[in-house]
Amino acid sequence: MLSLLLVTTMFTAYPTAVLGEEADDLSSSVEATASDAGASVQAINGASGEPTEAIETTGTMVEIGNTTAESTTVVVRVPDSQGGTTDETLEITNSTGLTNDASQKSSLDDWIAGDQLKFKAIKNKNSGELKASQIKNLAVKKGYKGVNGWIKEVRSDKNEVDITYGKVIYTLDIVKARMAAGLKNPATAADLKAGDRIRARVIEDNDGNGLTWDAKTLVVLRRGAALFMKVSRWVVPGKIVSLPEDLSANTGIVTIEILDSKFYQKGDVNNLIGAPGDKLEVKVDANTQLRRKFLGKSKLGEFSEGDAVLVLGRLNETTGQLDAKMIKNNAIQALGAATRVAIVKSIDTAKNTLTAAYGKNGKEFTVALEANGKVYERTMASADKTITASLKAINFSDLAAGRRIRVRGVANRRNAAITARTIVMLPAQSNSGSGQ
Repeated sequence: MLSLLLVTTMFTAYPTAVLGEEADDLSSSVEATASDAGASVQAINGASGEPTEAIETTGTMVEIGNTTAESTTVVVRVPDSQGGTTDETLEITNSTGLTNDASQKSSLDDWIAGDQLKFKAIKNKNSGELKASQIKNLAVKKGYKGVNGWIKEVRSDKNEVDITYGKVIYTLDIVKARMAAGLKNPATAADLKAGDRIRARVIEDNDGNGLTWDAKTLVVLRRGAALFMKVSRWVVPGKIVSLPEDLSANTGIVTIEILDSKFYQKGDVNNLIGAPGDKLEVKVDANTQLRRKFLGKSKLGEFSEGDAVLVLGRLNETTGQLDAKMIKNNAIQALGAATRVAIVKSIDTAKNTLTAAYGKNGKEFTVALEANGKVYERTMASADKTITASLKAINFSDLAAGRRIRVRGVANRRNAAITARTIVMLPAQSNSGSGQ
């Protein structure tokens, strides 16, 4: 964890800030205690992995992600402890066992929103991530087949549709099918159009013709550029590019750079959040769970640009932001920590040290960059009424006196010195609504 660990008091939590600052200086420094994190210092600092528990339950699938990426997600609506329901994002990998109601091997390509799923999963108790080990789709009965294709022709008078599936054209009898087409749910043959991308569940009609089936379920996934079954929940790994100006409220907009992951597949039409390398705004509100790498809660004030995070959230199509349900910061673990935002007073490039002042009283401390320490500069550019944050690695010699910096490292309270693991040079002038 890139944090200010108290050298002489590593296993003791202090409710007050380090280096002797007064209460009015806390806007420029943050320290999380064991009480904040919700566990003992020994448990948090000694954790080598995230605690887990095995769960098994049944729910309704309300959303399914890319079915061909190396890893994907389904959203399952399950009962909660208050007698209602909650939506859980279930991660699926190549090792997840997928079966139908008859315990036969099944494929995600055949699954449709509304299916009942019975699943076993490992839940990370700290972050809440759910990784499925087995899923049984109770709606896929023995003998059911899946069809993914495009509607070639609709014959409403006969309740029939022709489907191009691979290189073959099949005819589906939809007279008894449960159907949905965008806002039309239930839909009829009149709501279907040639060119619709569909997913259907069919059974043999026993007429001796292998090109005709009876449809049980038919859902229009998209019509032209319009997505009808949108993927709104995402698991996104990213690198923090900018943070809110005021970190004390534990709310605001965090901008991340999307990192490559097993959830991403190039060309996925359902990907509404962007590709690796793109910037994504993540909204943090009072309901967002901020978590340390292995165990315990975190504070937004402990975060820093350059941190690797995992975000679980839902896309807000109105704002284009990802409303975060959970952010796990993999750069934050141990307690007894703080973060400094300060003004550089002087720099010694020969020794890789600087002097900085923080807080209203201008308290000074010395910063030395450790051997493997990282130095970044965050810049803000404005174009077409849009403010864009960028983060780049720089050399220690690029730091400038008079500039604001965010420092995180090992601190010595007694002599007001910090061995920095990360130094971020912040924008020269604050921007309204931008990061600190």
